[in-house]
Amino acid sequence: MRRRSVLRALLGTGGAGLLAGCNGLLREGSDASSTPDRTPAGRPSATGRASPAASGASSPGSDRPYRAADASRLDRPRGVHVRNLASTDRFLTVVVTDGDETVLVESTTVAAGEVASFPDLLATGGRYGVLVETADGARRRYDWDVVEDLDDLWIDLTPEIGFHRPIRCLADCALAVSEESRTVAYEVSDEVGVAEALGRTPAVAVDNDSPERTRATLRVWNRGRLRFAAGYDLPPDVRLLVPVLPASQRYDVLLGTDDGETSYDWQPSVRNTLYASLADGPTFRCGYAAHDLRVRNETDAGLAVVVRVLTDANDEEADEPLFESSFALGAGERKTVPSAVEPVGPFLFEVETGDGRVERYDWERCAPNGPITVAVSDDGVYVSVRPTRSLP
Repeated sequence: MRRRSVLRALLGTGGAGLLAGCNGLLREGSDASSTPDRTPAGRPSATGRASPAASGASSPGSDRPYRAADASRLDRPRGVHVRNLASTDRFLTVVVTDGDETVLVESTTVAAGEVASFPDLLATGGRYGVLVETADGARRRYDWDVVEDLDDLWIDLTPEIGFHRPIRCLADCALAVSEESRTVAYEVSDEVGVAEALGRTPAVAVDNDSPERTRATLRVWNRGRLRFAAGYDLPPDVRLLVPVLPASQRYDVLLGTDDGETSYDWQPSVRNTLYASLADGPTFRCGYAAHDLRVRNETDAGLAVVVRVLTDANDEEADEPLFESSFALGAGERKTVPSAVEPVGPFLFEVETGDGRVERYDWERCAPNGPITVAVSDDGVYVSVRPTRSLP
């Protein structure tokens, strides 16, 4: 049983008693293993859809929130949320511990594009162990420092496992640093929290995925007018969320650190959340949800198609392609490769057909979320990421 390996990895010999009762928590093949848990009742998920609260039926004990001895009380309990950004459903187990004490053991299926929530787990601060393992073998352990200034723990399945501590902050949270140029030229309702800023509300998400605290400045312009400016001191793993209003505009976004500055022409109508990374200097990226690749043969004969996906149309010495594969397709046949293309930036597609012809298509900005289709017909090659332009 996979849950036994998860618990052994996290609890060691101290979890022997719990392991002995594992079948009492969740029997293989039981209905509980296939019931998705979602975000708290009535609260929008990261996709903008409200969903019921997690039941916690498979957790050891029923006393929630957990209170550690001799630990400071939090202003409100903290929980864990798992976003499935992949295109297929994922079955997983989540374990949360405080030393030898088990706070949570939960198994659930998270539907593609949905969120599984385990709210109100911890009433006291401190360092807790978190382990996530999926049915396909992905596993990651994380030391979660629960502090007053940060919100719940969010876990992204992309399909890799990523841990983030998000905080919604314009210019007045604990991580903001004093700047004379601080500007917020709009108001954001208090109801726009973390889940909303990762969903329907346009927001800039800055990930400090470096191992050290990093200072960053963020500025946002609309039609030459400075709408937002603030500076931050971000601990590792923190995801800064800055909602930006109104939603239907085009923005110039500038992000700076001691390593330099980078800018981006952002259209929320294409990408509602604009992600940035501080790991190797400030860089913008096109989200974390990988694209499915669909290849179609729309001719009446068998066809060999090679698809390559790169990130830089002008760099002849670019790194290895993001994706490269050969497809042998019968007449009218189509094939899909789930989560084939990482959304790390604008794309260059090279499509080679059996007659040796190579066509190239360049997407100059981030492609919209969702699958990308490459269709080959008697009239040529069609790539669904638009607007595209053909390259010589």
